[in-house]
Amino acid sequence: MITIKDIAKLAGVSYSTVSKALNDDPRIKPATKQKVLAVAEKHQYRKNMLARQLSTGRSNIIGFVLDELSNPLFSNISGSLHTELKKRGYQMILVVADDGVDVFSQLRVDGCILWDYALDNRDVFWKKFATLNMPCFVLGTDEAPNSPYIKIDRKEGLYKAVEHLKSLGHSRIGFIGNSQHVKLEGYREALQRTGLTFNEDDVLPAHSSWEDGYFAIRNYTFGAESPTAFIGLNNLVTRGALRALLEAGYSVPRDISIIGYDDLPDMQYAEVALTTIGPPLDELAAQAAELIVSLIRDEQVDVPVVIQPKLNLRNSTATCRQ
Repeated sequence: MITIKDIAKLAGVSYSTVSKALNDDPRIKPATKQKVLAVAEKHQYRKNMLARQLSTGRSNIIGFVLDELSNPLFSNISGSLHTELKKRGYQMILVVADDGVDVFSQLRVDGCILWDYALDNRDVFWKKFATLNMPCFVLGTDEAPNSPYIKIDRKEGLYKAVEHLKSLGHSRIGFIGNSQHVKLEGYREALQRTGLTFNEDDVLPAHSSWEDGYFAIRNYTFGAESPTAFIGLNNLVTRGALRALLEAGYSVPRDISIIGYDDLPDMQYAEVALTTIGPPLDELAAQAAELIVSLIRDEQVDVPVVIQPKLNLRNSTATCRQ
C-alpha cells in the first residue's frame, strides 16, 4: 500500500507538502496540489483516518444521528448536509439508531449533530445528549437546555400556510395529523392569529406515514360543514391524503385545497403538484455545517440559529368555491 512518503518521493516534494495537499491546505500552490493529487490517484492512495487522528487529534469526521430514514425528508437532509460538510473539509457518518451517541463516542468523531427526534421523552433525550464529550448540537428542536441549537420555526410556517389559504377564501381549514405537538399547536395558533375558528373535528388523526394520510381521508366523512382546505403534517401524510382525495372523486384544488408540510423535490411531481410549506433544505444543511465546524474550532457562535419555513406555491391550492 502506497504511503505519503512514497507520494512525496514520486512527486518530488516534501512529506509535509503532500500532507497539506491531501488535506486541501490553501497555502499549497494549485499546481503543486494537482501534481500530488495526480500521483495519489494514479497509485490509488487512500487516507488512513486512524493514523491522521493519532497524529493530529482530529478525524475530520462529523457524526449525524437520525432515528429513521423512511421519510424522504431525512435522506434529503442527510445528502445536503454531507455535501456542505465536504465543502468544509469534513466527511459525515450517518447512524440511524437511538444509540448513535454511544457509537460516535467510540469512533471519536470531531463533532456530532443530532436530529430532534425524541419528541415523547424529552428528559431522557437531554440526559443522553449531556453525556457527549464533544462539540455537538441538536438540529430541528424548539429549545435546547444549555446548548446551541438550530430551530425550524414550524409555527411561523403553519401561520404562512393558514394565511395563504385564508387569502383564497377558505374559512374552514383542517389539519391532517396529530402526532407532532409543535405543529398541531402551530396550526391552532395560526387559526387564532388569522381570526378563524379552531374545531377539534377538523384535526384528522394520523401519525407520520403515507398510509396514515391516506386512511385519515378515507375514514373521514365529508359534509356541508367540512373543511374546504387541509394542511398535511409532513410530506408523506400529504401525499397519502392527496391520493385518497383523488380516489374519492374530489378535484384538487377545485373541490379541496391542500398544503403539505416539508418541501421536497418529489412534491412537485405528485398527482397534483403540491403547494408546500417548509424549511429550505439547502439553507438548513449549510447552517448546520457552519455551526458544527464553528463549534469544533471553538469559535464564538450566535445561537440559536432560526430557519424560517418558505411557502412554495404550486397547483394544489385555489380560491374557495363555497
